[in-house]
Amino acid sequence: MARPEEKAQAMLNKWVRMRDESDPTSTLSRSLLHNQKRPHLASKCEHRADAERFRNQIIREISDKVAKIQNEGLGEHAIRDLNDGINKLIREKYHWNRRIRELGGKDYNR
Repeated sequence: MARPEEKAQAMLNKWVRMRDESDPTSTLSRSLLHNQKRPHLASKCEHRADAERFRNQIIREISDKVAKIQNEGLGEHAIRDLNDGINKLIREKYHWNRRIRELGGKDYNR
């Protein structure tokens, strides 16, 4: 059984974490926000800033796969898999571009 000091410390830690999560300017809440998973459907996203962050995340993933596909040592099967992944991400990026426009943001498809 935990000692009373340990229980008190645990409760204090819980309270501090709860306070930091509710404060949008705290570093903890910002780190939790950035670790948020991208929804499967762009239409589920309700905030333009989140949609633009997810779009930038997709662009980074496309860039990484393009860099990998330029490796001369890859076999044909690996290249085809990477190409399929890139095409899927480009399709997904189009949906996020459309959602950003719906939320009042810039039209990236133009």
